[in-house]
Amino acid sequence: MDGLRFLDILTTASAVANYLGQPDVTPAHVRAAISLLREEKTLDDLGRPLSPLVRRGPPGSAGGADARVRALAQRWYETLGSRPDAELSPEQLRDLIAELDGLADPPA
Repeated sequence: MDGLRFLDILTTASAVANYLGQPDVTPAHVRAAISLLREEKTLDDLGRPLSPLVRRGPPGSAGGADARVRALAQRWYETLGSRPDAELSPEQLRDLIAELDGLADPPA
């Protein structure tokens, strides 16, 4: 399998959050994006999607990323030489997954 591009991971994470009807991208969404891109999971594995016609936040609000994901993205962007199209090496991907797993909310 070819390396994953950082931009593809972040874009897919945003799509996962949107698919699930969440206004903000969380570490769990980024982790799910990696699993989708590595073909370890499918969209069906993520759960039932929310209709795009359902409002995801207060009127006029736009989705974003929670503070943990923003900090992670900025740090990794710098680590990857400020190149959004940079591919992560297997070691970098392993480190990113470990960091995401450490940031993820505990199961309810």
